[in-house]
Amino acid sequence: MEPLSFASFSLAAILASLPVNGEVSSKPTITTHISPAIAGQWEVDLNSSITMTKEAEAKQAASKETKNIKSDEPKSSAGEGLLTQNEKRIINIQPSTNKKLMASAAKSNQCRELYNFAADNEMWSVSGKEWTYGRYLVTHREEGLPIIAIKTVYDNNEVDCSGNQVDQTDEALIAFLNHDGNQMQWCADPDGKECFMNFKRILP
Repeated sequence: MEPLSFASFSLAAILASLPVNGEVSSKPTITTHISPAIAGQWEVDLNSSITMTKEAEAKQAASKETKNIKSDEPKSSAGEGLLTQNEKRIINIQPSTNKKLMASAAKSNQCRELYNFAADNEMWSVSGKEWTYGRYLVTHREEGLPIIAIKTVYDNNEVDCSGNQVDQTDEALIAFLNHDGNQMQWCADPDGKECFMNFKRILP
């Protein structure tokens, strides 16, 4: 299984070799399998707490069942000034009436990032006033999750919905791709244990 850094280098080289629409290619280009399954419009699920693929979660649960882990942690009692592990802490939190905080919370909940994947290797995304255009490839491996590689060709360098302004022109993003129906995740590892972006399909 090749490390992500090596995969990043080789896929970035492949992305750099792809011609832009209308550009005549003077050298041979490398082509690879495109996954038509992800073609369509996707929205980043910013409120999702899922950080692991279903397969990785099932493997982790199975490994926990097969192992009897004994904790060496000493037990403490309330008499020593500490709570025991099975005691519940009750905290009384008063709701905030700060209008600035409430306005910023409402604003953050309205942040929508849309990604459009076309069947011809083209990708464009919209977030607030920012929109980007690029090329993408999906490469399937013998083991582990497939890899998605995206090269940003153009970024209008406007402020995105989270308030950031970053010009991503010529940047490449490499991630492991977990796709299941109308759900998609981008992960940092081939087993899908560390996923950092969760998507839901909006349009086919």
